[in-house]
Amino acid sequence: MERHTQDELPLESIADSAGEALLVARAQCGDLAAFEQLLRKVHGPVRRYVVKLAGESEADDILQEVALKIYRQIRHLREPSVFRAWTFRIATRTAFAYLKKAKRWRELENDPELIRSWAGASANRQEEFDSDFLRLVDRVSPASRAVLLLHYQQHLSLEETAAILDIPVGTAKSRLSYGVGTIRKFVIGGNHGE
Repeated sequence: MERHTQDELPLESIADSAGEALLVARAQCGDLAAFEQLLRKVHGPVRRYVVKLAGESEADDILQEVALKIYRQIRHLREPSVFRAWTFRIATRTAFAYLKKAKRWRELENDPELIRSWAGASANRQEEFDSDFLRLVDRVSPASRAVLLLHYQQHLSLEETAAILDIPVGTAKSRLSYGVGTIRKFVIGGNHGE
């Protein structure tokens, strides 16, 4: 999972970021076609993030609300180059609000059946490991899950993750550590139980 600094970004990534910033500027001026293009560009990554954060059954409702919030607030985005991080922040806050309303926090953190439902991880193949990791992410608290998904699935630095979640970097590190520790307990517990 390779991370790049701004100076090391591949040329196509820089061009894509500039193109995205231009689309944001056009959308801020009322260009609906540009707005639709922006939504198409971020839909896949944001959907994967929301599904892992709040669940498949709630994802479409949350994404619809996220799109509406982006539409209403895009005029107020001062720096078009941070559109993607801004979108993830909106998605995070919307998903957390939905989880609180649905009272799913307790279900996710305290359900003993979740521990028994995991079939075990195979670290031999990277794809299986990634799949198992993403299944295990469902077992940690939503706050830690958001950090884990942004850092490992979206390949963002802890600083970027903290900025998206609007938390201090130390809190992001703490949530990451807690989430990894929780997953480690599931893996060790699952391997001893087989």
